[in-house]
Order: sequence, then C-alpha cells, then structure tokens
Amino acid sequence: MIRFAVMAMCASACGRSQGVADQELPGLVVEVRKTEPPIDVERATRDPAELGRALARPYHAMLAALGPHSAAVNSATAVEEAGKPVSELSDHAQIENGDSESYHAVYTNSADYGRETTFIDGRLYLRPRYQRWHARAPETPDEPSALRDQYFEATAAVWDLLAPGAELSDGGKTEIAGRPGRKITVRRSSEPSAPPAEPLAQRTWREGRSVEAVEGEIVLDADKGVPLAVTLTGRIGFSRDGRRFAMTVSLDSSISGLGTTAQIATPGADDVVATPERLREVDDRDFLLQGIAPPLRKNADGTAVAPAPAPVAGPGTPATNRKPKADDPPARRAKPDGAKP
Repeated sequence: MIRFAVMAMCASACGRSQGVADQELPGLVVEVRKTEPPIDVERATRDPAELGRALARPYHAMLAALGPHSAAVNSATAVEEAGKPVSELSDHAQIENGDSESYHAVYTNSADYGRETTFIDGRLYLRPRYQRWHARAPETPDEPSALRDQYFEATAAVWDLLAPGAELSDGGKTEIAGRPGRKITVRRSSEPSAPPAEPLAQRTWREGRSVEAVEGEIVLDADKGVPLAVTLTGRIGFSRDGRRFAMTVSLDSSISGLGTTAQIATPGADDVVATPERLREVDDRDFLLQGIAPPLRKNADGTAVAPAPAPVAGPGTPATNRKPKADDPPARRAKPDGAKP
C-alpha cells in the first residue's frame, strides 16, 4: 500500500512537469487573497483600528466605490532636535481620473523632486520631474493601478504614525461632494496605546515613539466606508542613535469633481523618449518556474515566450529628476538616454 502511494505521488509530480496554471497552485505561485469584510462605519467612529483599516485600503478601492473623481493630498513633515530644525519637507499629489481606466497623476515636493504618470489607451507614460516622458506597456496587468495607488499613500502613512495616540468620537452626519458622510473627530487619547512592532529594521525607531499631540477630522463615506476628506496634525517624539527628536506632521486630503470624467491627454510625441521593454523580474520568474507554471511573458500573437535568463542591463546614464541648471556642463544637461525610470 505504501509503495502504491509513493508511486501515485511520483506520477502526480511527473504529470505537473508539463506545466500547471498559476491559478491552480494557490499559496505557491499565486498569492491567496482573502476577501476583506466591508468597513463598519459605525465602529470606525470610535475604534482607531477600524478607522485605520478604512484609511489603509488602496486608492483603487476608493475609486471603485465612488466612480471617477479628482483627489488631492498635501502633507508636511518637520523634524527638530532640542528646538533646532533638522529637516523639513512638504509635498503635493494630484490624481485626475478619466474613462476606461485612464488617469493622470503628479507628485511634487519642496525639495524640487517629483514624478508624473499618465495611463491611456493601455500604455504607460512615466517621467521624473523636469525630464521627458518614457512610454511603455505595463509590465503586469495591475501595474497602472498600483502606480496610481502610490500617489494616495500619504493618507494612510500619516494616520499610521499618529494612530497609537488617537481617540475618536462621532461627529455626526455630513456631506462631501454630494456624498453622505460620517464625520469622525480625532484628538489625543489620555491613555495612548503602545506602538506595534515593526518588521523592518529601518523602521524600528517607530516602536519607541510617543504621540505628544494629535487632532483632526476625518469624513468617511456613510455607505462605502472610504475616506472623503482627511485633515490631521500631530507631533511625536522619538529617539535614534541616542539622540532625541520631535516630529510634527500634517495632512490634508480631499476629493472633488465626483462623477466627472477628466480628459486625459497623451503626451506629445516630441516629448517622449523610447524606453526599452525590460521585464527582468518576469523573465527571471519564467526561467525559474519553467515546467511548473506557464510563462507570463507573451509574444504579440499571445503565444508564450520561451523562458531564458534575463539579460544584464548594459551601462547607461540614468535619468535624473533634478532641474537642469544654466551652468551645468553639456553632459549633465543632455536628455536621458531612454533608461526606464
């Protein structure tokens, strides 16, 4: 009986050498995604964890719930030591949504850096600030959506920083952009909770932070549980390398033009540089999983590309997002050579 069972297992394994679809290997090749329960808006008015779950949902969930609209996010951070300024940064992100999944998003900050993304007609256009557009096809079906999500991430990041010291109260019903909302008032708790453990070494300083001040107002959509408006300010104390710092943060995010589809324009041909189609991660995945799962990379006719090790990128000049200066040497003022951003 044991010998028969072993032979059956071997036969099963050999059968899979012909290739098994990723979807048939849940937890091995394809991540198993659990369905999240809907946001309990009533609970979110008093439970920081439930409110945090609402704010942590990716932006595409908000877009799916509300339909086309414009979103704006402004944040600012300042760090000081013993009353002396150490660093300061403010930034702005704007998302305009068109039809057929098209969108235009831009991010800028006070350090003179930024980036911009346009997705239209199934093609991505990317550029660092002050540079030309790089055009290419998405590397994965969800890449355009994932890139758009990043422009809205400051909302969840600021809340995550201040949440251990927050206390919530129900501010009643309100309306934002024609949508019914539930207002939540945020203030500092008299009994702050301990910050959670951080899995990344570079973030372990957050485990010892103290929320010294926090206040604000958050409006969740009464039906969908997505944030319609968020205003937060706070101050935290933290230590690094034996030194004590204080950080002040602020955030203001809002939506407008609900139900209005923005006109998304394709960048002009004279402002676009060719971008090599380098799917190195996909190439490595297909090469390592050949015989186990079918290749992801396809030819124009839909047939699979034969797996091969990903080529090593040759030398090139990376694009920069620093604004060119009049006295820069010619090499620095030259346009990027088409390297993918």
